[in-house]
Amino acid sequence: MGAHCPARLAAHRERGMRMDSPDRARGDVGRAGRAAGDAVGWLVAVVLFLALLWARPALAIEIRQAERLKDGEAVAQTVALPDTWAGPASGALRGARYRLRFHLDQPPGDTLWGLRIDRLASVHRIYLNGRLVHEQGGHGSARLRLLPAYLPLAPTLFRRGDNELRLELTFSTRAGLSPVEIGPDTDLRPRYESDRGWDTRWPQHLNIAGAALAACMLLLWWRRPQERATGLFGALWLIASMRNFDYFIAASPFSSGLSDWLYYSAQCGTVALLGLFSIELAGRPRPRLRRVYALALPGLPLLGAVAAAVGLFAPVRQVVYPLLIVMGVGALLLMARLLRGQRGLALAMLCLGVGALVLSGAHDYAFLRSWLPVTDFFWMAYTAPFALAGYAGMLLNRLVRGLERAEELSLMLERRVAERTIELADANAAKSRFLAAASHDLRQPVAAIGLLAGLVRERVAAMGGPALALMDKLSQAVLALEDLLRGLMDLSRLDAGNAAPTPRPVALQPLFDAIALHEQPHAQARGLRLRLRPTDAVVASDPVLLDQMLRNLVGNALRYTSRGGVLVGVRRRGSRWLLQVWDSGRGIAPADQRQVFEEFVQLDNPQRDRNQGLGLGLAIVRRSAALMGHALGLASRPGRGSCFWIELPSAPADARPAAAVEPAAAPLQGRAVWLLEDDGALRDALVERLVAWGAEVVPMASLTDLRAALADIDVDADPSAPPAAPVLLSDHRLPDGDSVQALALFGARFDSTAVVMTGDVGPRLAGLFADYAARGVPVLHKPFDADTLLRLLSTPPPSRRSGPLSTPHETRAPA
Repeated sequence: MGAHCPARLAAHRERGMRMDSPDRARGDVGRAGRAAGDAVGWLVAVVLFLALLWARPALAIEIRQAERLKDGEAVAQTVALPDTWAGPASGALRGARYRLRFHLDQPPGDTLWGLRIDRLASVHRIYLNGRLVHEQGGHGSARLRLLPAYLPLAPTLFRRGDNELRLELTFSTRAGLSPVEIGPDTDLRPRYESDRGWDTRWPQHLNIAGAALAACMLLLWWRRPQERATGLFGALWLIASMRNFDYFIAASPFSSGLSDWLYYSAQCGTVALLGLFSIELAGRPRPRLRRVYALALPGLPLLGAVAAAVGLFAPVRQVVYPLLIVMGVGALLLMARLLRGQRGLALAMLCLGVGALVLSGAHDYAFLRSWLPVTDFFWMAYTAPFALAGYAGMLLNRLVRGLERAEELSLMLERRVAERTIELADANAAKSRFLAAASHDLRQPVAAIGLLAGLVRERVAAMGGPALALMDKLSQAVLALEDLLRGLMDLSRLDAGNAAPTPRPVALQPLFDAIALHEQPHAQARGLRLRLRPTDAVVASDPVLLDQMLRNLVGNALRYTSRGGVLVGVRRRGSRWLLQVWDSGRGIAPADQRQVFEEFVQLDNPQRDRNQGLGLGLAIVRRSAALMGHALGLASRPGRGSCFWIELPSAPADARPAAAVEPAAAPLQGRAVWLLEDDGALRDALVERLVAWGAEVVPMASLTDLRAALADIDVDADPSAPPAAPVLLSDHRLPDGDSVQALALFGARFDSTAVVMTGDVGPRLAGLFADYAARGVPVLHKPFDADTLLRLLSTPPPSRRSGPLSTPHETRAPA
């Protein structure tokens, strides 16, 4: 029995399911029915809402039947409204009268009523119960169109019972009348204004926006003539937008015939420009097709003008419009072929817009021929802006791509500029390193040559003979070589930052006196007059760099002045001084005034005659002025002369300028000079030069020799009398150290003068040499002339110094 229980339970379950199936099916059907009922209910509600929204008020009367009597007909015909019929094929004017009747059980009383006609001839007279209530236009100037009209009617015009509305209309090619509504003004006017916004104002606003965008395209074409496609599209759309906007304006300053020709010409021009635009957009020449559209642009309007003159404008227009449709289809096919090769939403929108435009042209032609009901409308005014939006999208895509490309190019340019900046910095550093190394190696022999040449000339001059002229030429060549190396050294020091300025009060009059003493012989040799106006000005500047700048400016002025002279003066400018160097030379053209401050620039010396300088002086002046923060300028007139000026800050009123050191006139008789120079040739030349000046020279090649010399003095020293203080003339770079160590050793024993010679250039030495200058230790840059060396060595040693010559400089320069 137990074995049969599962089978019984299964059978019982199956019978239950069979019994529940009809009920379950009926439940599903019920739910489906209720869902369908809900959907139908919502649909009915929407339909009722729309019906209520668009329903005509109960008091409004719609008239859909009238009696029509055309000009030339004897019997009126009863027609249903809307009534559509074609005017004369020749375009001549033709009139028609419509009589409409309606019945009122009660007159309106005091309520204002209105008359709405959606398609009414623009030239018309309207009578209500025999009384003229409205008249518009005349046959001479009015535009003959079918436009919406609304007319308020006074309640006194109506009567109880039958009322008669008579319309006298004038037509051209299109004729007809839409249904007429009469009712309370409060009911009809809101619906009329709402419908007018959609069928009149909205397309007008769209075409105003299109005209503005088209004008921007024409402006772009004017600024960029290569944008031919944009210019053609802007031209055709400006014409089309103006035509579409003007269509909805009833009043016109032109006659009906001229207005029709203008619309016809606008239509022809639009299609011709559309074809030219399509050819330009496709990017293929197509000369024959281009010629067709180009000839149609002026030819078809001219044909219309001739036809209007002989009274055949309407037939010609009916023939030309189908031709324009064919030409529009050809332009559309060109763009469709372009769409197959290029993908893009904007291009697709443009093709769809042009296609809609061609379709609208066909529709409007049928509407013009009265093949469509009079209640229809021209599509062109509605579809034209969409094609414009498509091309505007293409321009926007081009703009976005152009901006992205510009950003990419900008980033690429920034990377290239950064790379080039690094390359230039590396090249400049390499140049500085080369000049630092090469100048040191070159200056040693050049300095030796200069000193030895001077010695040989003195001895030859003492003996006399023809060799003296050769020695003079040799001395001039050596001086030119020294000037070149000195100029290069100055430039390299300024570029490397090795010339740290130390501003201090500087009296200009001693500087003027020194320059006059140095440059006056040069001026007299050239037959020029050098004048330096006396001054008590005190400025804040680096005395060494300022002296170098002014000497270069005066030397440059004397070199390029052939008659007249050079004037140096200073003028007060508020809290600053303007140091000026005037000359009466040939002058400098405005276009060349910037480049004269560049290296090796000599405008009137293409043969590179070294008697006219090397072209480095003004470059050094510019770099020195920039280093000290002094403004530098030039004013010049060709043929009249030039004026170079430097703007200098004034020193404080209580500042006292450092006293100028006058060069000693006596030779070095009785002076002891300790010469520390590792280069043998230069050391020998210096020994010869110093001995010739009467000095007692102790030559040394290293710090080891210096220590030995100091030890010998300590051993041989007389305790009862202090030793005579020698002058230390030391090279900066030594085989076993540098000038810092040499000054420390020498200063620990002697309280005396020291002069440092160097041929090194580098930014790391700027601080060290500035510290030397602050402590009264002059730095002599190789190559140097003998006069400068004599002036420095002739300076009397101080009787007492504030401390030894050992420097506390913490940053050791490289050996």
